[in-house]
Amino acid sequence: NLYKNFILIDKVGAGNENVTLRRKTTVTGPSTSYSSSDWDSYPVDNVDDLGSHTSVGGTTTTFVTEDLNVGDVTSYEVTGLDTDTNYFYRVRAVSATETSEDSNIIVTTTGAQNVWNGTEWTAGSAPDAIDAAIIEGPYNTTDDGTFSAATLIVNAEGSITVSTGTSLTITDGIVNNAGAENFIVEDNANIIQTNDVANTGAITVEKNSSPLYRLDYTMWSSPVSGQNLQEFSPETLSNRFYTYNETTDQYNAVDPSITTFTTGLGYLIRIANNHTAYVDTDTPGTQWTGTFTGTPNNGDISVNITTTSNGYNLTGNPYPSPINVHDFYSANSGNINAGSALYFWRKRNDATASSYASVTMAAYTANSQTGGFGDTGSGTFTGEPSNWVINPGQGFIVQATGSTLVFNNSMRRGVNNGQFFRMNQENTPTTTISRLWLNITGNNGEFNQMAVAYSNATTNALDYGWDGTMLENNDDVKLYSIIEDTKLSIQARATFTDADAVTVGYKAKNAGNYTISLDHVDGLFEEGQQIYLIDKVQNMTHNLTESGDYNFSTAAGTFNDRFEIIYTMNALDTNTPVLNANQVVVYKDGNNVMIDAGTAEVSTINVYDINGRLLYTANNINATTTAINNLRIAQQLIILEINTDKGTVNKKFVF
Repeated sequence: NLYKNFILIDKVGAGNENVTLRRKTTVTGPSTSYSSSDWDSYPVDNVDDLGSHTSVGGTTTTFVTEDLNVGDVTSYEVTGLDTDTNYFYRVRAVSATETSEDSNIIVTTTGAQNVWNGTEWTAGSAPDAIDAAIIEGPYNTTDDGTFSAATLIVNAEGSITVSTGTSLTITDGIVNNAGAENFIVEDNANIIQTNDVANTGAITVEKNSSPLYRLDYTMWSSPVSGQNLQEFSPETLSNRFYTYNETTDQYNAVDPSITTFTTGLGYLIRIANNHTAYVDTDTPGTQWTGTFTGTPNNGDISVNITTTSNGYNLTGNPYPSPINVHDFYSANSGNINAGSALYFWRKRNDATASSYASVTMAAYTANSQTGGFGDTGSGTFTGEPSNWVINPGQGFIVQATGSTLVFNNSMRRGVNNGQFFRMNQENTPTTTISRLWLNITGNNGEFNQMAVAYSNATTNALDYGWDGTMLENNDDVKLYSIIEDTKLSIQARATFTDADAVTVGYKAKNAGNYTISLDHVDGLFEEGQQIYLIDKVQNMTHNLTESGDYNFSTAAGTFNDRFEIIYTMNALDTNTPVLNANQVVVYKDGNNVMIDAGTAEVSTINVYDINGRLLYTANNINATTTAINNLRIAQQLIILEINTDKGTVNKKFVF
């Protein structure tokens, strides 16, 4: 076998003269176009004749002639050479009128068959990237070291454990002759492969979930082929395995006993039914180890997707290694909607909690105040997003515009960060980026997060892979920015200027008191740049950087024009608005009717029924907020006449 390719790079470029490559494959008796002295002084390991070797495009005995005008880079593979041997060759360019001088002598070395016998390598050191690594004894990457190889073969008497925190890189294929129990890839360990080569034999890949409680769910995707769903999680109730139905945007139960993980698809699976139950926030969740058994996935993978409804499809990382978020977006530029984030299930089993976190090439937005599944909180995703990865076993949702999603080996990374969708922050940033994250919270634990990211790689229009659309689900509260009539949980904008303004909207399922706060910032916002929140209803400008949280009251509903983010007081409109009905908020808290007039001072309140009969009066209130707590009437529609120092408004309200 040959473990080395000959590669020629055509620096002349396509469209020029008919440039050809001639590679000599015979030491003696060369063509008349070569002088025999070209090679006499350069024996090939004292072998007189390389003989006949198979080349891409046919069989050659003396010269290989190839047209390089087809592309910028052409690779030629020669098979049948001896292992661990030096070979010499020259190239020259030939046109219709002239032939170049011979190149310098080029030396290439074929790889060795390097065998691990349980104690040492037969070559005296670990394999190189051109070698065939053959395992014929127990091998553990923690004790025995990591390596790269052209191929990896585990024979019947061998075993290998790729241990936590380590990675192996294999150029071509993997062959396991020892059984899946003897080839283990532990949690937070990786197998990286370069070429699109089929693997042979089953292996075992382990992946720890985030801390979970009984009844919690996780989105899984298999890094191997042939894994049955029920065997993957045998203690999960058989009616708690789901696929995503794009047509209805609902999860459909599947029969796990007859369903195998489809490569590149995601599945929502509830944790084992005997898992630790949730008691309170002081009771920690417990990780669960998912064990995948099958042939490791490798190479180019296409996943069928559909756009018949809203285009949301549940997919997942198909490899036993992380994939890079930026590379995934780049490879699918015609397949993913321009405003689609990657949406990750991240919640405790709570119908009132938001289900999804979002990731784009610009930012990550959380959906829980206390961190949760997959990372240690929204502060984890700071620094350079080009290093972010989706780890093995991770399923996620994208909004599709094409018919297929593609995965390939160029996306794969040897990152060992041990969590779902975390990042490696060690590399030097390549994109100038500055970001801010805003949270909205309610008195009953409601939570949502949005982000705005400024960079030199984005615009103020909708940027593919950078902007992330807000999911329109049944969450109790949503906070988002707006661009081109699109609601965004992540908005990427052009290079920062303090004259910029960002429209911020929100949706509240329930009326009540809410808080907008600055979660964290990076880039120039860490250097003192101020961030202001304008409340257009209350005619208030609040400095989030200096003054912290902003509290407000709202009726239930969707409000797209109440708030705005600005960065300098010079951007303010100094016109004083008159009192309007939206400024005064009425909502129910238990048996009390709450009135919040913002900056207006309430003087009196009159309550009428639908027929105009006076039911209640309160005088001399002289406060911006008040409560009616002794209204003893049956459930009915009432009208509140609220008199303030800025005017009077009437509010209809169901008591």
